[in-house]
Amino acid sequence: MKNYVKILIPLFILLISINLKPYDSSAELTITGCNGLFTVPAAEVPERGKVNISSGFIFTPGNFYLSSATSPIPDFELSVGKEIPVSKDYSFSSTPLIFGSKYLFYKKGTFKSGIGIQIELAGDKAGISGTPITLYGVISESAGKLGKLSTGLGYTFGMNAGYRINFFVGLKKPLVEDKLYLIGEFTNFSVRHGQALPWNEARGVFNGGLQLKLTDFLMFNFAAYDMFDNFLTIGISGELKLKVF
Repeated sequence: MKNYVKILIPLFILLISINLKPYDSSAELTITGCNGLFTVPAAEVPERGKVNISSGFIFTPGNFYLSSATSPIPDFELSVGKEIPVSKDYSFSSTPLIFGSKYLFYKKGTFKSGIGIQIELAGDKAGISGTPITLYGVISESAGKLGKLSTGLGYTFGMNAGYRINFFVGLKKPLVEDKLYLIGEFTNFSVRHGQALPWNEARGVFNGGLQLKLTDFLMFNFAAYDMFDNFLTIGISGELKLKVF
């Protein structure tokens, strides 16, 4: 185990033990566009009438990403996401255009449950055949003083993926009231190659980082992806929430 991991594990445990505001019901955009944490979805959907836009950079292999989500009707989400490679080794069509939708079908108190779909339209240079379609279910619930917990399970159709069953769990913990949050994710899909796709055979282990919420409509993320594996990569991003209709 690398030295930085030996430092990060006790630091993460220390941070989640801090006793502050116990629950935050908000969710922000993932790389692929749906409301959630860094890469994993949460049950929440955007506020009706708002368009959320997120953009960031993943340093390995060097991709800009742009994602957006909105809620045209209550409890229903439409999303889109695309990564744009900047390396000469990859072309625009090397990464898919990702469309998604999610329905928040149950909510009581802090408990929420949703179902979603993600469709990846891959170009000729993506190196895959078929159109991956992932169906998933997700629940989000208060974990008391730990913060908000989101967990779910998905299944990928449409291609010989090798890894069809997708599991994820994420925790969002407030560190400075409603301004600074610690986010941790365990997934069995990776953002290696900068794609964050459920069927990616390069499986990840843990993503972690910080979210700075400047206002209700502007926030920034700093994330370390695949922290406990040998292909650690860093990403930075910002998100803007606009009232459109």
